[in-house]
Amino acid sequence: MRIRVVVLITTAASLFYHHESHRPDSLSKKSINTQKRCEDLQGVSASMERYDTDTFEASDEELKEKSDIGDDKLLCGYGSCTPAWLQRFHNAKCLLLMLGICAFIQSFVVNAIFPVGLSTLERRFKMTSTHTGIISSWYDFAVLLVVFPCCHWGNSGHKGRWIGWGGIIMALGSLICVIPHWIISPYQPEHSEMNTTDFGQCTLRDLEIKTCEKQPISSYLNPYFLLFLLGQTLHGVGSTPLFSIGTTYIDENVSQKASPVYLAVHAVLTSFGPVIGVFAGGALLNIYDDFDRVDHPPIARNDPRWIGAWWIGFLIASISALIIAFPILGFARELPEARHHRAKDVNQVHAANAADANEKAPKDAKKLPAVVMKILRNPTFIVCIIIGIFESIIINGFAAFMPKILETLLSTTPIFASYLSSVVIFAAAAGVMIGGMVIRKLRLQVGGMLKMIICCHVVALLFTTGLLLHCPQRSFVGINTDYNDLAIHVSDHDIKAECNEQCNCKEEFNPVCEADTGRMYFSPCFAGCTQKHDSHGKNIWSDCSCLKENFTNHPEVQHSESLQQGYCNIDCGYNTYILMVTLFITVVASFASGIPTQQIMLRVVPFDQRTLALGINWTFLRLLGFIPGGILFGMMIDIACMDWEQSCGRQQTCRVYDPLKLSWTITAVAIVCKLLSILTTILGYMTYRPTDLDMGMSVQSQDSHGALHLVVNDDRPPEEFGPKNKVVS
Repeated sequence: MRIRVVVLITTAASLFYHHESHRPDSLSKKSINTQKRCEDLQGVSASMERYDTDTFEASDEELKEKSDIGDDKLLCGYGSCTPAWLQRFHNAKCLLLMLGICAFIQSFVVNAIFPVGLSTLERRFKMTSTHTGIISSWYDFAVLLVVFPCCHWGNSGHKGRWIGWGGIIMALGSLICVIPHWIISPYQPEHSEMNTTDFGQCTLRDLEIKTCEKQPISSYLNPYFLLFLLGQTLHGVGSTPLFSIGTTYIDENVSQKASPVYLAVHAVLTSFGPVIGVFAGGALLNIYDDFDRVDHPPIARNDPRWIGAWWIGFLIASISALIIAFPILGFARELPEARHHRAKDVNQVHAANAADANEKAPKDAKKLPAVVMKILRNPTFIVCIIIGIFESIIINGFAAFMPKILETLLSTTPIFASYLSSVVIFAAAAGVMIGGMVIRKLRLQVGGMLKMIICCHVVALLFTTGLLLHCPQRSFVGINTDYNDLAIHVSDHDIKAECNEQCNCKEEFNPVCEADTGRMYFSPCFAGCTQKHDSHGKNIWSDCSCLKENFTNHPEVQHSESLQQGYCNIDCGYNTYILMVTLFITVVASFASGIPTQQIMLRVVPFDQRTLALGINWTFLRLLGFIPGGILFGMMIDIACMDWEQSCGRQQTCRVYDPLKLSWTITAVAIVCKLLSILTTILGYMTYRPTDLDMGMSVQSQDSHGALHLVVNDDRPPEEFGPKNKVVS
């Protein structure tokens, strides 16, 4: 069909030349120029006809000769077992579904179940936040260790088997994370009698104070700690083929036109994992940890010592990953349609690497450094890496701490903050789908996709300023206000006062609220409360000496006679809605730029080196983006802390944050990263040079009436080839 288009163009050019040749001599000079342009155009048409005939009209026999994979290896099955009924599932849609489910399981356990249960693991296995921080980061380090070998040998191997065995390894990792629950003795909290009278109130009796003992070095050899490390290691090793080889496995088995949509659907399925995982993890923590070993829980669910069934999520993930791995193992090295799609692919390799367009990835490890250096000399590829680094700093920082950030900025509960975080995840999924559909609808080439990335980052930058909106700071007596209701500097805070000096209070954070004034106290004991009673399921504290003192010092202010358990409600006005809307738009715009960035990376490197290129990209992103991003955001959140929990003179966890300082610090970092992403993309657009006609890109012949675009290797049918469907370069 493309030959017909070329013939029509050639015929039109000949008629135009014939008409010009019969014009008066006064226009002979213009006729000569026109003739020359038409001859050039006819030459281009002939070249395209030869190129089209050789490339696009190749028969099945010619395609088989060019492929090193025989028909017997294109069947779905296991070994010699390749039944005919199984072949109906051997297509790109089923492959996408299987890989999408596998990615869903991975994100479910790594990005949701594990983070949701971190605080529970600390209390259950007597681990510090340092221990759980090491466990959480170990996943990224495990990926770094195996991503290059996986991409190098996996690219030339059977991608389906690599991903399938990776799923089995991931299932084993989740199972190992369950083992600590099976080998530890049943949970027995201290003073777990239901009729205990020690609720942290003010008392005149002496309380036992534990002596400070230095943490032994052998705590890092704790068997539970080592088991979680091993589990996270297997999670990282098992998921690496899925997100490196899996991307190219999908891309090489579909057309370039369909690839953005397929990869967008894959990303959406991946993003659903954390959404479902957050809700599932919260629900599982409402189940008692040892329900399988005790008849009934020894403590109530609202007791702060409650331990939920954190391990069920890992068990579900282990079984699910094992089940989904076997269908993936049955797919062939390539799908039956892959040859035809590959023959029609548009070569968009950067002009500097055009000579290497057909170069294959080396199977000899000694040649690997030379190929890596060739890829790293591709300027557009480097631009994509730099953009990804800046974006991954923001994404990983927010992904790790989004519930805590929203909880602090909006002065809300952890449960509600987790629900709001799920809304942000839906925004990410919407952004990925929008990015894929825009590329497909506008048929963007590399240049057009770079423009799209710039637009997305500009929109995200403008709406990032919405993070400056937050709820008012809570008034914490002894932390940011003194007991006389006067503001104090954070460094001068002291929760002890004359009204509670006889109470023998322990520094156990158990906040209570004076509803009429919105003042918060560190605990009922530090408020001087001696009585507790229940009112409609809520703990109410009365006979508080610090409240009585306020009646005397500030008679003009209406004070409460009692305190209620928990935080005071804060009136945020419209700030909550505005912040969530701006955050939603920011996330949509940011993730909409992810698909074009990924597509550019797949297009500007030689076909057989794409898996290696993705491995290089993931190495830089993990090393310079994901790992530093989480650490950087953690440091910024620590800077906003106003009161630390101390243990043996060392800071452990923050109890009260300053939302104003937190909003300014995270907004500043986000704006800087977005600006750097925009500048880098502009530089990439200015330096990108597409290949010429011989390399399969587009050719234009300029005349007095404008540009005539002849697109080579276009997947569109002839009836769609027109001015309304012009490819955006």
